[in-house]
Amino acid sequence: MAAPILLTESLNLFYGNFQALKNVNLSVAGRRITSIIGPSGCGKSTLLRVFNRMNDLVEGARVTGRVLLDGEDIYAPGTDLLSLRKKVGMVFQRPNPFPISVFENILFGLRVHQLAGKSKDRLREIVKESLESVLLWEDLKDRLNGLATNLSLEQQQRICIARLFVVRPEVLLMDEPCSALDPLATARIEELMQELKKNYTIVIVTHNMQQAARVSDDTGYMYLGELVEFGATQKIFTTPRDKRTEDYITGRAG
Repeated sequence: MAAPILLTESLNLFYGNFQALKNVNLSVAGRRITSIIGPSGCGKSTLLRVFNRMNDLVEGARVTGRVLLDGEDIYAPGTDLLSLRKKVGMVFQRPNPFPISVFENILFGLRVHQLAGKSKDRLREIVKESLESVLLWEDLKDRLNGLATNLSLEQQQRICIARLFVVRPEVLLMDEPCSALDPLATARIEELMQELKKNYTIVIVTHNMQQAARVSDDTGYMYLGELVEFGATQKIFTTPRDKRTEDYITGRAG
């Protein structure tokens, strides 16, 4: 079996005196979709934010244990956070395109990472490639100068995903990326995820168990900051080992 892309070892996270994550051991395989499920407040999104150190922005946050990306501890002293967040991109619950043109939204990551010293033709080629990767080029090729915030919510979410691709991340973190979308748009984003996993490792937090069952290869169930159970999605949903997992999946708890 190939080495995992992401690995946590005895991971604990504290906000002051409150322990939000408890001894989490998780192995995320490359080019697969891993879903994290569980009731509200169980630590799903907190765990997701550990992977690109967004919890660092919360006052009093403290991590013990290790989080490895490609075998390197991302919490080691001297870790370059800009480089880390280039490798591990994040898509949020609500689309958050910037109030600028579609073209400039796509290139935003290049500006941040100081990679924009390219010709206009090359920049347009990059925008085209990024929009093609999220199946938006044909829809938007004549609207590149229009405001991204004027697009539909589904298109805005795709723009946010395309914006990450410019800096070529290894891992995509998705925090309930369909929660603001209608069922049709949700289905299209789920189809897109299946295409994206050919080239990217995806970790998705979702409150929708049907979505987790549809899109993911592996699933982890969290409860009160603990990773109760983790394994192949089909097994988790059909023959879970832990009664707490079974109770949540069958609706008896949660």
